[in-house]
Amino acid sequence: MSLLKQCWTCWPKQCKCAPSEDEIEQMKGDIFLLYQELQRENRRAREFAGALRALSIAVWDFREQRMEVDGLDGVPGELFNLGELAKEVAELLNEERNQDRVAALYSKITANNPANTEKP
Repeated sequence: MSLLKQCWTCWPKQCKCAPSEDEIEQMKGDIFLLYQELQRENRRAREFAGALRALSIAVWDFREQRMEVDGLDGVPGELFNLGELAKEVAELLNEERNQDRVAALYSKITANNPANTEKP
């Protein structure tokens, strides 16, 4: 906080006075914008995870089809390695730390507070 924004009763220490109404409204606006951006980022992350999951499943399935038809000799080395990589990606997406906790938390909050039935 700059010297000009501090009130003279608190100077030279950090100001302990309550913020003005304008500052409170500005903070509310900032919090709302940050919340909206968090929602967008979570949506993008869910979409990306879904697309990545579908891609890894498709690669693995294609590799398995080639293995069933021609055996290991019918699968090029690049496809075999890509299938293994797809398996690793699928395992990574299934780890608990990569699960969507925000949607579950949001539904829990709205279920506990019936006044907030509609999403912001």
